[in-house]
Amino acid sequence: MSYRTLATALCLSACTTPSYEAANHPRSTRLVVTPTAIATLSADHQTRGLPAEISFGSAFGRSALYLQFAGDWRRLGTPQQATLALSASEGAPIDDAPVTLEAWRVNGAWQPDELQHWSDQPALAPPHATLTFHATSAQDARIDVSELLRFAAQNPERDFGIALLAGGGSGHGASFATGMSGGNTPRLELQFVNKR
Repeated sequence: MSYRTLATALCLSACTTPSYEAANHPRSTRLVVTPTAIATLSADHQTRGLPAEISFGSAFGRSALYLQFAGDWRRLGTPQQATLALSASEGAPIDDAPVTLEAWRVNGAWQPDELQHWSDQPALAPPHATLTFHATSAQDARIDVSELLRFAAQNPERDFGIALLAGGGSGHGASFATGMSGGNTPRLELQFVNKR
């Protein structure tokens, strides 16, 4: 088995089973959803398999994280609030330079093993969201993607996931776990208003 085949198999075994964690309250329901597919791209080098972490805003240049989620959450309706959460990599270098993350709607079908070069990235479309933060400590990143999830709720046939992109910087940037080698997988935290 080649390295690429093994890495792809590991990615699929680690990332294709969604997990749900719901907390019910009198007026709302919170749902945590993990991705069914995940891939990374770098403008600096070819990607083979899923790395343990992804760095945004580093001196290596532009980078992107692609996430796809199962649509079972739609049984609860349209989320009132949606947050995409990334867990900081343990022991990642600290950098005080600002990092800007952009979250876009993926506008076409994709498969993790098909994304290896920067030119392989699928088309993106609005709505989109932006988060700027300073990686002064190993802290999680949380970006409001409510508009993207509302679009996905209303247009299930056009739901191909979410892409997170960032340009390059002059330092270490901010590094986050992909879930491939420990650490939390990127996840959606959804809040629904319960129907009376």
